Amino acid sequence: MVLASVSVVAAPERALAVHTTAIEEVVVVASKIARPLDAIPAQVSVITAERMAIEQVQEFGDIARYEPAVEADFSTARFGNSGLSIRGIGGNRVALEFDGVPMPQRYDVGNFADSSRLALDPAIVSRIEILRGPGSALYGSDAIGGVVAVTSFDGDELVRPGRDSNFGARAGYFGVNDGVLGAASHAWAGDRDSTLASFSYRTGGEPKNTGRGVADDRIDFDQWQGFGKWTHEFGFGGKLRLSLDYFKRDTDSEIRSLLGYARFVNTTELRGDDVQRRNRATVSFEIADRGWLDQATLMLYRQENTTEQITHEQRTSRGTPVSLRREFNLRELDYGGELRTRWDFATGPLQHVAVAGAEWDHQRLAETRDGSETDRLTGTTRREILGEAFPLRDLPKSVTNEVGLYAQDEIRLGRVSLVGAIRWDDFSLDAHTDGVFSDPDRLTDLDTAKLTFRAGATVRVWEGAQVYAHYAQGFRAPPAADINLLLDIPLFNYRAIPNPDLAPERSDTVELGTRWRRAETRFEAAVYYTDYEDFIESRANLGVDPATGALTFQSRNIEAAHIYGVEANLSQGLGVAAACLDSLRLDAGFHWSRGENDVSGRPLNDVHPLKATFALNWHATTAPVTAVLRMTHFGRQGRVDFSDAAFFVPPAASVFDLTARYDSGNNVQASVGIYNLTNQRYWRYADVRRFDLGDPRIEVAARPGTYAQVTLDLRY
Repeated sequence: MVLASVSVVAAPERALAVHTTAIEEVVVVASKIARPLDAIPAQVSVITAERMAIEQVQEFGDIARYEPAVEADFSTARFGNSGLSIRGIGGNRVALEFDGVPMPQRYDVGNFADSSRLALDPAIVSRIEILRGPGSALYGSDAIGGVVAVTSFDGDELVRPGRDSNFGARAGYFGVNDGVLGAASHAWAGDRDSTLASFSYRTGGEPKNTGRGVADDRIDFDQWQGFGKWTHEFGFGGKLRLSLDYFKRDTDSEIRSLLGYARFVNTTELRGDDVQRRNRATVSFEIADRGWLDQATLMLYRQENTTEQITHEQRTSRGTPVSLRREFNLRELDYGGELRTRWDFATGPLQHVAVAGAEWDHQRLAETRDGSETDRLTGTTRREILGEAFPLRDLPKSVTNEVGLYAQDEIRLGRVSLVGAIRWDDFSLDAHTDGVFSDPDRLTDLDTAKLTFRAGATVRVWEGAQVYAHYAQGFRAPPAADINLLLDIPLFNYRAIPNPDLAPERSDTVELGTRWRRAETRFEAAVYYTDYEDFIESRANLGVDPATGALTFQSRNIEAAHIYGVEANLSQGLGVAAACLDSLRLDAGFHWSRGENDVSGRPLNDVHPLKATFALNWHATTAPVTAVLRMTHFGRQGRVDFSDAAFFVPPAASVFDLTARYDSGNNVQASVGIYNLTNQRYWRYADVRRFDLGDPRIEVAARPGTYAQVTLDLRY
């Protein structure tokens, strides 16, 4: 977080609530404009900078630590967290946005190539909003599983009253991976202008897992992020924002756990050198209260994301010691923008809050792999590994364009609020050959359009209590990596082939929920049911092709599937029971879901098991100190599809964490945390759900035992 991040806290107790704080009363993600949470017929979580401070969020994936319906997807020890999953739907099916700009998609080709979506340092984050359930009616194709919207700080948010500027410095130690953080920032606010400049540096190693019987994988990383923002307010009510963001992460890894296992049976050394970069430029202009127009915002962006990964392997091949070098390069370039408008008006007794807008995103994707094999006895080098001749592309150069038009109207009449939204999307994919793609005759272009709807109703039963019903459609266009992927490894007789007949994914969700807020009590609950049509299963095993004898994989549509579940959150001040407990608050939440393939009748393995959280919050009455004792319970996944393999299913586990924070209110803030107090040996289902029994990575994926984290903020 940006050094003076907690300067926006009005009182220490505001940092206590795990699920609800005063700032959560207004949310943006559900409507694209600021609206009271009580008007939203859906479940929305808000993670503030204050909460991230006391929880000591180190990586972006840490925001899911205490969110029952949200999980951080895990790739491997080398590639780490790859995205977020909401209600069992993850990967590229969850829309991730930073200040309205879509974050890069994930792309992976097995053990040697994997691009993460979470290239973001929490240092610059003001708040994160999470919409659970389909958001396609406002956000388009990638929001079939939900939306995660990240908002950065403005400079004037970080300047204390009576000052025009703040300097800050932050230092931190994270025992989970012996990580170290150093950061510096400067915020300035004038009459009409404000600026923010921030730089952070992190370094660390592999997580200290509690695995047994295998060699640990060794990881060393260095991470830099620079961020700048300038805001100017015009006299006529307009506001201009310009922001620049640069992110770089260097990772050196030594993968020891796989040595001697399966295809690495003859491998004696496996090392990786990975570099991920992202640069982003965003400009936005906003006007408000211009007669008939209440608000309009125009935002334009350019974003470039690159991944460079080199794998070094020493092994014996056909009795000869060889050195293998594999290279993977991915470049994703995005241009786009959004025009969004808001109107507040009345028609008779009906009060309307309407939003309408248009979005455009242009993306260019280019992927290449290269490699060589060197005979260590003769020194002879050839650009071929396992029968693959390099360089090559696993998918052709691809250009996608998505244009979306959307409108939503929120109508209030007394105790009733109705919401309806519609969006039209036109999605096109153009594949281009350049002689590097191995089979230019197998290129598929795509052009599809889709209308998506949502409708909901909220009824205020009495003051502070409401019920709601919500219906939402979801839509996801087939990605380039599923349509045109062509991977051929002759030595293993293994092929992944394109599928030009992939259909878009569709979903229908029905959700019923309630909210109750009174004095020191806040409660919310929801039940939901989602039907999926043409759900895309990436690289499904088709068996042996009788014509070629090759084990063949191809992305395909699952005709029908469904997921259903229930979630609830409670925040209760204990002072209502006894005055001596006035400094205590209990927060609790849980999420349970089930998923099934309607064709095969088998469970969906990506759906997560039960997760429950409990937190006892304490704030001192005579000092600016807060402390939180948390318990997170991970249930055992009771239904698993073992038809493809005997997968590892982790046992249930309960983990206890203790965190505390001191805020002087002036120049010093400090946080300390002890995690996994009981040194519990456990696994997160998201980390191991695709691991076969006997896979040595199971032990590497065991979560860390007891560790401590400390951060210190100084500002002046």
